[in-house]
Amino acid sequence: MNPYAPHYPQPGHGFPPPDTAPQNGAGTAGFVIGLLGLLFSFIPVIGVIAWPLVVLGLVLAGIGLSRARARRATNKGLAVAGLVCSAIGLLMCVLYTAAFSAAVSSPPSNSTGTVLGAGVPDTSTEQSSSGAARTAGIGDQVQDGAFAFTVTKVETGREALGDGFLRSEAQGSYVLVHVTVTNVGTESAMFTSANQTLLDDRGREFEADAGAALMNVPGSESFLTDINPGNSVDGVLVFDVPEGLAPAAIELHESMFSRGVVVSLAG
Repeated sequence: MNPYAPHYPQPGHGFPPPDTAPQNGAGTAGFVIGLLGLLFSFIPVIGVIAWPLVVLGLVLAGIGLSRARARRATNKGLAVAGLVCSAIGLLMCVLYTAAFSAAVSSPPSNSTGTVLGAGVPDTSTEQSSSGAARTAGIGDQVQDGAFAFTVTKVETGREALGDGFLRSEAQGSYVLVHVTVTNVGTESAMFTSANQTLLDDRGREFEADAGAALMNVPGSESFLTDINPGNSVDGVLVFDVPEGLAPAAIELHESMFSRGVVVSLAG
C-alpha cells in the first residue's frame, strides 16, 4: 500500500451520522385536525362534528409533543399549536352544549320583542295616530328571553378597525352597533355576537364579525360574555357589509334558540 496515496474515509467512518430524527407526523396531524375542529366549533348545529375532531386532535398532538420531547420526532411547534387549537375547540363545544342544555331545560320565555322603553309601559301594542303599531328603534329597550336590549348608537362606513398587525380591513365596510344588554332573568346567561343578525332593506342577513370586534374594539363585551341577573354590559357588534349599505334593522337574540326581537336602525 502506498503510504502517500490519498485516503478517503469510508462510509460510516470519520463523519458523524446524519440527523435521522423523523418528522412529527402525529403532531402535524394533531394540528390539522385540531384546527378543523376549532373552525367547526364556531358553527351552530353543524359544530357537533367538532367534538370528535378536537378530541382526536388533542390525542395526536399530545403524542407528537411526547415524541418531540423524547427527541424521537421533530416539529414540536406544530404539536403545541395542535394542542392549543384542540383545547380552544373543545371549550367552544362545551360552551355550546351548556347553552343548548340550558335552552332545552328552561321554560319558554317571552321572546315577542316587547318594547320596554324608559317611562313607556309595554308599547308593543301602542298605535300611532295613523293606526300603525309602533316599531322599536334606537334608544328603546326591548326584551328577548332573559335579556333586555337597548341599541344606543350605530356607526357606518368604517373601512378598517384597529392598528398594527391586529388591524382588520373590511371586505366592504364595517357597521358597528352599540348595545346595552341587561339580564332581567333569574339565572346567569351568556351574551354573544354570534346570535345577532343585521338586516338591510332587501331582507338580506349579515352575521357578526366576532374576530374583528374581539381584536380591535377595546372594551366590547360581545363575545361569550356571562351576565348575572340584574347586571348589564355594553357590547359592540361588528358587521362587514357591502360598501355604502345603510342597515335597516338588527335582530337580537338571547340565545340561538330564542325567537328574537327586531329593532329598527333606520332614520
